[in-house]
Amino acid sequence: MSSNEGSPSNGLPPMPQFRRPETFEEKLYRKFSTQPLVPIGCATTAYFLITGIKSFYNRDAARSQTMMRARVGAQFATLCIFVGYAGMESFNLKFAPGYGEEDNDNKKE
Repeated sequence: MSSNEGSPSNGLPPMPQFRRPETFEEKLYRKFSTQPLVPIGCATTAYFLITGIKSFYNRDAARSQTMMRARVGAQFATLCIFVGYAGMESFNLKFAPGYGEEDNDNKKE
């Protein structure tokens, strides 16, 4: 193999540059900073689930039922928040693609 393999002079495209893989901690921090309500909703759901299971274990049927209903509500709210964030990320205000591009082309010249 020669050192100029993959250079434009021999017709091959250059090698793509890859980013290093994101660690779990970096991804967790990135997701929490961009979508902070989703982990809070998950924690709320887990709280209601654990409290409901404890109430069931202590044979407090009324409190267990209340906690399980609250868990379902928290799951629904978390799902709505998740869908809302996904919708916000994909929402685009460009109603007419290409509108205003001729203005940018004139500025470049």
